[in-house]
Amino acid sequence: MLLKEFAAENKGKGLCADFGCGPGQTTKFLYDNGLKDLVGIDLAPAMVNVAQKLSPQIKFETGDLLNIAYPSGALGSVLAFYAIVHFNNEQIRKCFREINRVLKAKGAFLFSFHVGEEVVHFDKAHEKEVDVDLIFFKTDDIITLLHETGFKIIDAIERRPNEDVEYQSRRGYIWAEKRF
Repeated sequence: MLLKEFAAENKGKGLCADFGCGPGQTTKFLYDNGLKDLVGIDLAPAMVNVAQKLSPQIKFETGDLLNIAYPSGALGSVLAFYAIVHFNNEQIRKCFREINRVLKAKGAFLFSFHVGEEVVHFDKAHEKEVDVDLIFFKTDDIITLLHETGFKIIDAIERRPNEDVEYQSRRGYIWAEKRF
């Protein structure tokens, strides 16, 4: 419901960037729900290649949330589902400043994260050796960082995980808007 509303609210407001798009499933969902002025962006070139193969009608590119290649005011909206889960607080502050910089005035920013205070380490993912930390955040701490970086909060939601489908953690979703 949240993604459908985001797509509807941001049609015709300029380019929407889906940061941390991975294989592009959320980008495609937005596209299928009418948000056609859209680009999926991921740090991993392999993910961008997969996304391009799965959804050739959508533009995908490699990019970094901590150093966004777009000029100031270039984006109408930004989506970042679980794209901050490997960042510490200083990296999140930098990420939010970058997103604020590239958004147009009153541009929408919708993102998600795992709620809590722990750091979960993974040595394996899909039978492959990895060395990855998943960082959880308190929603109030994230809201404070958003206020410090020039955003106002439209809504903040927490939900329980879908049983047997997702990693069993609470999820946070925040819809923010660039203040000016």
